[in-house]
Amino acid sequence: MAAAHGVQFEEILSRAGDAGLWQALVFVWSMVGSVLSGMHNFSSAFVGGEPEHRCALPGELANETASEEQLHLWLPYNNATGQPASCERWDAAGGSRTVVCDAGWVYSRERFHSTIVSEWDLVCGRRWMMSTVQASYMFGIFCGAMISGVLSDQFGRRRVVCYSSVLFIISSLATAGAGSYATFVTLRFITAFTGTSVFNSMFILTMEVMGPRWRSLVGLVYQIPFSCGFMALPAAAYLVRDWRYLQLVISAPSVLMLGFWWALPESPRWLIMQDRLPEALDVLVAAARRNKRSLPSDAEMMRMMSEFRAAETKLSPDDDEEPQRSALQSCANGIGEICRLVGTPRMRRISLASFYNWLVVSLIYYGVTFNSADLSSSPYLAIFLAGLVEVPAVLLAVPLISRVGRRPTMVLTFLLAGAAILCIMAVPAGTAWPKLTLAMVGKFASSAGFAVIFLYTAEFFPTTLRNVGFGASSMYARVGSMAAPYVVDLLSPVHWAIPSCVFGLAGVTAALVALLLPETNGRRLPETVADIEQGAWHPAPKDGYQALHSTEP
Repeated sequence: MAAAHGVQFEEILSRAGDAGLWQALVFVWSMVGSVLSGMHNFSSAFVGGEPEHRCALPGELANETASEEQLHLWLPYNNATGQPASCERWDAAGGSRTVVCDAGWVYSRERFHSTIVSEWDLVCGRRWMMSTVQASYMFGIFCGAMISGVLSDQFGRRRVVCYSSVLFIISSLATAGAGSYATFVTLRFITAFTGTSVFNSMFILTMEVMGPRWRSLVGLVYQIPFSCGFMALPAAAYLVRDWRYLQLVISAPSVLMLGFWWALPESPRWLIMQDRLPEALDVLVAAARRNKRSLPSDAEMMRMMSEFRAAETKLSPDDDEEPQRSALQSCANGIGEICRLVGTPRMRRISLASFYNWLVVSLIYYGVTFNSADLSSSPYLAIFLAGLVEVPAVLLAVPLISRVGRRPTMVLTFLLAGAAILCIMAVPAGTAWPKLTLAMVGKFASSAGFAVIFLYTAEFFPTTLRNVGFGASSMYARVGSMAAPYVVDLLSPVHWAIPSCVFGLAGVTAALVALLLPETNGRRLPETVADIEQGAWHPAPKDGYQALHSTEP
């Protein structure tokens, strides 16, 4: 292959060192954005935690000033729990008709001292507004994932990371001072958008400066700092119970991202493809110096880079025509490619199954995380464990898919998640530990499923539609993540078991739908839709298969 295609970028990178101190420093800097993403993605569990609350009584001026006798006169009580109603009171002392909490609410300060829920009364009839806080954050991730890829291809990985990091610092710190619900939601959206831009662009940059032997490992390890941030969040929330100070605590480390402006290199691969060869040479010289390697002469390096760019440009002749396309033509072309995903029987079956599986794995992943806080007596412990189980889940998933296969592993993870979550409904209402244990099994399985589906999706779509198929599938994951908070926040007050029923049934049906997907383990990847329709899933040569796993994910 190398001879056929001339000089490869991996050959150029190897001259400067493809797994040395320079690459290690880039990876360490990437961990900053990854940890911060882990904290902010789930911070609404504490920033927007819902304290126990009751209706304020007419004339009640301060929290919990009413006596027990007054409470029993004015509030309906739940005979099973012995707790007063949260969203209604009697129309008069000792009355028989209930009315809404027209005098506001009184919030317990036992678990949370202050949250956006207690500050802006996002309870009862306004509970949907709390769900929208997390849904809008996920929408920010959705937009950031789409737009940052285009921007990083156009303007460079480093530039997108640096400018996004500045906006992330400003928006995340400013969120702590938000004076209204609308301002808070807007700033959170910007934080999600820019945080995803940093996370994704840093991932691309890291993969492009790594040698092929290390890309798979680094791609796996890249998720672990995210889990560490996930686990650090409940520790910070346990120590800081006021939401504004908590927001400052999890946002303050973001100032470290200012170091990106001085420490991060631009991707030499991107620079070469942009015909900025002198700048690419400067980056490679700096890499070689850090890795204690000696480069060939500048003339030789320029020759190698020119040959590589010429070969890549020849392999992608359509790139020369791309600038001449109008925005309308590009949009029409994109719609046409999406239509091709569902235009033929087998391609349609694979695409729809992929869309549903991505939606469900994201729905369960985020839904179980937020619901576990309601299932446990301690939301701090529940969220910590939800982050902790991600590490072994990801480490187990990668060898499992190679030994057992992609489709069986996908089916297994969905069945395990669905069965564990459905079993929660059989646990008595007052028993916390069995519920939490089953929820963590479901979280473990969904985390493993997420790791599997990333690789699996890149293999069952044909080469001609791989990017659009992967992008369309990941869009459905954002739909699932946006739906999850509504399922938890709006259905759990009706009955605590309903969210578990929804997530569990979704997992079981996704396992059945996954059976419609082809097995790709050790098979040649399809090149065209015609290959898909002909069922061309032939065993791949050993060296070709290994090459697949040593290339950029």
